[in-house]
Amino acid sequence: MTQASTHHLLVVDDDDQVRRLLVTVLEREGFMVASAIDAQQALEMLDQDPFDLMLLDLHMPGPADGEDLLYLLRDRGNAVPIIVVSGWVDDELVADRPDCVHAVVKKPINIQELVSLVRDTLPAN
Repeated sequence: MTQASTHHLLVVDDDDQVRRLLVTVLEREGFMVASAIDAQQALEMLDQDPFDLMLLDLHMPGPADGEDLLYLLRDRGNAVPIIVVSGWVDDELVADRPDCVHAVVKKPINIQELVSLVRDTLPAN
């Protein structure tokens, strides 16, 4: 097992299949992974536990989507690094993304590239 086992990740995606795939892949890589189905659940989890990294889908149903969550976290001063993983990424987000967004990955996801990006984004132990 790699050093990754000490890192706690949060996957936020309303698509059950994508969320389960990301959780399974990241856990196999040795990460501790929690998941949320929407922005509200993610916010509640972030209020309770510290996470080292969040993988966030932008377009989700509910009163707040992933983009709303990005700006809410920024305004609250939450410094969790974020990798946006979304099928609906516009060029404006890529060019003018908030400081908390470390990378933007478009779906469909290349799993090996995503795992490498996660490792590169996390601080060294």
